[in-house]
Amino acid sequence: MNNIEIKVLEFLKGLGTILLYFVISLIVSYTLQDYYYHDNIVIATLTQILVYAILLFVLGFVYRKRLIHDFKNFKKEYIYVALKNWIIGLGIMFICNIIVSSFAGGIATNEEANRNLIALYPVSSSITMIFFGPLVEEITFRASFKKAFKKWYTFAIVTSLLFGAAHIQSFLVTKDFMELLYLLPYSALGFFFAKAFFETDNIYTSFLAHMIHNAICVILLLVIGG
Repeated sequence: MNNIEIKVLEFLKGLGTILLYFVISLIVSYTLQDYYYHDNIVIATLTQILVYAILLFVLGFVYRKRLIHDFKNFKKEYIYVALKNWIIGLGIMFICNIIVSSFAGGIATNEEANRNLIALYPVSSSITMIFFGPLVEEITFRASFKKAFKKWYTFAIVTSLLFGAAHIQSFLVTKDFMELLYLLPYSALGFFFAKAFFETDNIYTSFLAHMIHNAICVILLLVIGG
């Protein structure tokens, strides 16, 4: 098997991981739908955490070797790489959001849904959006594609676009073409998550950048909402 064939197989593996991510999400969410938004906030909170826990368990098992290896080999200087790329990505995302909002108006449907969840279920939202969500997404959109690309920029471009597309999937339901514009800010941030991962070849670097971003967003929304 030549190098091109290996790269193609690794790319297909990445796409398969994304498919697995969505299939598990749909099956688990459908199975637990009566409890996900339950009137009892404790039941709803535990159910929402369980959904992400199952996702992390399955994807974590598939990529367990990578996760264990990267955990053992994480270096303190990777923290700087994570912060550097997050700050740059945040700045570009902010600029993109200003431009996109001037055309689309309002905020992305995904962002609106997250804000509603944080307002209604602050505990489960904090846990899933800060810890479980970032790791699940970094495994799905970054770790699964790492061996498919030789150049960092092709890796970053492709995976960031897939990452961005996953955050505007509501377009398939709303059919609002303006929603497609939000692919730009989500992909801009994802580009620098991917760059952080590629620079260190450690999934926890991009996870840290992703976690910091989500944590600050959640905290700000909790303070504003409070």
